[in-house]
Amino acid sequence: MRMSPKLRIGLLIGGLGLTLGAVRWVDTLTDVPEASAGAVAEPAARARPATRAAAVEAPVAIEQPALDLKKLKRSPALDPEGDPFGPRSFRPAPPKGKMLSAAAAAQAAAPPPPQAPPLPFAYIGRLSEDRDTTVFLALGDRNLVVKPGDTIDNTYKLEEISDSAVVLTYLPLGQRQALPIGEQ
Repeated sequence: MRMSPKLRIGLLIGGLGLTLGAVRWVDTLTDVPEASAGAVAEPAARARPATRAAAVEAPVAIEQPALDLKKLKRSPALDPEGDPFGPRSFRPAPPKGKMLSAAAAAQAAAPPPPQAPPLPFAYIGRLSEDRDTTVFLALGDRNLVVKPGDTIDNTYKLEEISDSAVVLTYLPLGQRQALPIGEQ
């Protein structure tokens, strides 16, 4: 159903007029003075004045008990100790049973020497031609073709190829590792 623009505008103006009239009418209904707006009404058992005007003239003041501010204070046992965002150590406390000598304590506290990570390669196969042997390795989604003496990603160097293993050296630490290949 389509309305003409004049009818639509007339309805919008009429609705706006009715809304403004309703707001003015509701504003005239609120005749409670501001002083008694916060007062609490008495219980129904007490006698109330019969007229509304009398109730407005005599606001009822009810005494509220004083707040005990001592209950709001926190006890010292519940106060946080130190900086809550400061550094924390989650290491267990050292055993109190026996005391270690300074040399034994230093040796126990010394971290183990660094170790090479496990070999990331998978053996695919090998090709032997005369005296040259080539090994095929997989590193993730890459296939590598390497010979003894070749360096892989400046991290591993292929040292030797035997019937049972491929020996690689982890260059950052100089540690040799063997990749077992089994009999093929």
